[in-house]
Amino acid sequence: MIQLIPLQAVIGSVLLILLSLAFSENKRRVDWRLIITAFVLQNVLFLAITYVPVIHHGLGYISKTLVSLLDYANTGAKFLFGDLVNIKKYGFVFVLVVIPTLIFFGGLISALYFFGIIQFVIAALAFLLRRVVKMSGVESLIVIADIFLGQTEGPLVIGPYVKNMTRSELACAFTAGLANISGSTMGMYLTFLSGGDSSQTLVFANYLLTASFMNAISAVIFAKLLFPETDFENVSSARINIKTSFSGNFLDSVFQGALTGLKIGVMMSAILLAVISLIHMLDGILVGIGDLIHVNDYIRDSTNDVFSNLSLEYILGQLFRIFAFFMGVSWHETISVGSLLGQKVVINEFVAYVSLGQMKAAHALSEHSVFISTFALSSFSNFSSIGVSLSAFSVLAPTRQQELTEIAWKCLFGAVLAGFMTATIAGFWHGVLPS
Repeated sequence: MIQLIPLQAVIGSVLLILLSLAFSENKRRVDWRLIITAFVLQNVLFLAITYVPVIHHGLGYISKTLVSLLDYANTGAKFLFGDLVNIKKYGFVFVLVVIPTLIFFGGLISALYFFGIIQFVIAALAFLLRRVVKMSGVESLIVIADIFLGQTEGPLVIGPYVKNMTRSELACAFTAGLANISGSTMGMYLTFLSGGDSSQTLVFANYLLTASFMNAISAVIFAKLLFPETDFENVSSARINIKTSFSGNFLDSVFQGALTGLKIGVMMSAILLAVISLIHMLDGILVGIGDLIHVNDYIRDSTNDVFSNLSLEYILGQLFRIFAFFMGVSWHETISVGSLLGQKVVINEFVAYVSLGQMKAAHALSEHSVFISTFALSSFSNFSSIGVSLSAFSVLAPTRQQELTEIAWKCLFGAVLAGFMTATIAGFWHGVLPS
């Protein structure tokens, strides 16, 4: 099946573009030069990060730094909880491993922001993006900011400009937030995927960092397909000022960041507890329905025991397996990868990465499918995240709340397709070129 991967991915890329074009607000005004440039840039990013030695080693250094930071977070957790955080001895305990990581990264990112380091990096990358893709100043800034800060803190860097942004710019900003993850949550996904193996942590750190940069560009493609710019007279200027700090002093910045990390951790713990419990309850009901209509044996036989009965994961797998196939996944694994995609969109990426980690540990997926899945799940594009982004932008521009509500679901659609495109491109080159 490996020889079909290039054809699958090429067809998949075309289908994703056509699918978004079908729902475009103004097909005639689509800037195809921007779309093609962004698409080429997305491919160049993957190839450069993977195969250009200087860039590859540079990202490798960042990945090693990220792994080292996880060790520092673990040191703080060990001080509080002792040997209970030892994954090899006691297994993966979410509350004791993940929440300390989020607290540490929240404080660290706030500290870096206080000293202007993140602003400098964001401004430099936004300048380059604006030059290459020919985006407006505010669009390039928010697209890059979301890579580092995520959907909640990212919009703050363009706060003063939100109320005057065009509809297309607003949609691009909204889509970019949903299409990426944040630096503070990346460490959590690594703990799901690596299983405590430092070498695996480094590998997946490379994958997630690459996906973050690719998703930023992919978000532009689908935002501009769905919401082409038509109000050129009111497009923001190329030069805009970036917010310098979230807080007035260093310690307060660290404390606020740490508290934000704690809030995220507690919130996600509550969500996971409720959602996973409800999923298992629903699965119990579906098993009974499967027995009643005599489909459980068929499901077990047709999936080679990957799914033992009717379940939410099986239903989602069937709904999303076609997308998995056109990412380059072999057909017999598409139902498993499709299930992961469905979990990510319908529930959230946290649950999906937990499931991927379990599949990986059980050797239920090939290395190529794990690779594609890691890229495909790397975004906040799920139903619950719409509320988060709506809240963030509505606070910054209350007068645009109705318009934000109007575009929210289509922005989510664009963000989902953006993540799928990233995985499709990554799957294409992973299948064609040697690792």
